[in-house]
Amino acid sequence: MDEKLRRQMLAYTQRYDFQTGFLNYQSFQKALSGWMQEGRAGRQVALIWIEVLNLRREFALLGSKGAESLVIQVAEALRSSVDDGAVLGRFSARCFLVALQAPQFDKTERRRIQAIADALSPIRLLGSRSMLEVAAGVAFGPADTKSPEDLMRFASLAASRAGYLRSPSVLAFRSAMDKDLMRDHQVEMEMHRGLDQGHFRLAYQPTVALTTGQVLGAEALIRWDHPEWGPVAPGKFIPIAERSSLIWRVLDFTLRNALKDAQHWAGLGLEMPVISVNVSWACLRRDDFIRSVRAVLAWLPTPATKLEVEVTESVLFDDEELFARRVRQLKAMGVRVAIDDFGTRYTGFNVLKRVPLDSMKIDRCFIHGIDRSEDMRSLCRTIVAMAQQLKLRTVAEGVERSEEMETLKRIGCDVAQGYLFERPVPAPEFAAFLRSWPERKQRLGFAYDGEAAEPERFIAC
Repeated sequence: MDEKLRRQMLAYTQRYDFQTGFLNYQSFQKALSGWMQEGRAGRQVALIWIEVLNLRREFALLGSKGAESLVIQVAEALRSSVDDGAVLGRFSARCFLVALQAPQFDKTERRRIQAIADALSPIRLLGSRSMLEVAAGVAFGPADTKSPEDLMRFASLAASRAGYLRSPSVLAFRSAMDKDLMRDHQVEMEMHRGLDQGHFRLAYQPTVALTTGQVLGAEALIRWDHPEWGPVAPGKFIPIAERSSLIWRVLDFTLRNALKDAQHWAGLGLEMPVISVNVSWACLRRDDFIRSVRAVLAWLPTPATKLEVEVTESVLFDDEELFARRVRQLKAMGVRVAIDDFGTRYTGFNVLKRVPLDSMKIDRCFIHGIDRSEDMRSLCRTIVAMAQQLKLRTVAEGVERSEEMETLKRIGCDVAQGYLFERPVPAPEFAAFLRSWPERKQRLGFAYDGEAAEPERFIAC
């Protein structure tokens, strides 16, 4: 290679990202610093931080060519969406930066900033119908900070928040985000300590057949008893775990302990047909997910038919193809799969029929007061009819009153779960529940053991 050309290429790569032609991180930071210096004379700078969330998975599925094609499409879309005065940069493989002049509270500029992120919406992944997943945040200088380093950090924080919320909007930085980050970091550190020191436990809630009163299974629910904070609600720590590797430890803890408890109950003569475990989308995405589930089942050892994996309806919207592949892999092992919180998002019949599910759990918001609401009854009848067409068992969540249970029976729902039968309780109390259930179920109007009962539908394990 000609020495002059080699020096030119070296100089180029020291300043620019080779794939996109954007400024690299160091060069972008220098340019931003220059703009911030000019800001003292009245220039206001908007820094947009854009993360392509599924770039890593694209690389895993299609290799470097698929990932490179996606990066080039993103770069072209961003370049065509900004004015000549904007500065474009790339920070790491999946982070793109845009700096432009824009006052913080100008509505026209806010719409222009949003349009830059929206320019990525038409991009589809190579050989897939899946959409590009993007999280974007913006910070303003000098309004938010006069420091270039902090401006980038604040824009990154806003993008992280957008990713957590799955927000299609470019989120503007707020000072509370910095405080939230510190709080989340503390929770994450405490979770590590809690998992190491045994501060986590499982609680179990039964699922009951509405025709016979038979206990068909139990859902394992994780609980955190912090030695200083007291009980911490799952809604407070699960989202934080999902943004880190901790969610994998949570799943492993839940799987191992739930199946171990089921084995213990069986040794006491209290057979539990199925144990249900909630699985985060962050875990389903992992390449080693199936291998890890198989390893836990072999470790006990436990028949795969004893395990049911519950996933929320929203995962179908994130990546239908990956979700369907994971379901088929679980089914091939013998593991049952349920779609949880059904009805909170609209999932069409044509989507569901392509995924070999076993159960459909109807969200509790449709069950509360169903005996007093014709609208809720009509909606649940429609869901039950759809499930029957798909040969799925329907499970009503959050049943608290006998009137709700009777209404669910009449509309054809198969199974119920809720406080009417039992609250989530620790393993020893759940064993006591199983012993007392034959007597308790009679008080709820179920038939005596041994009496003829209407055949159940879709409850085979």
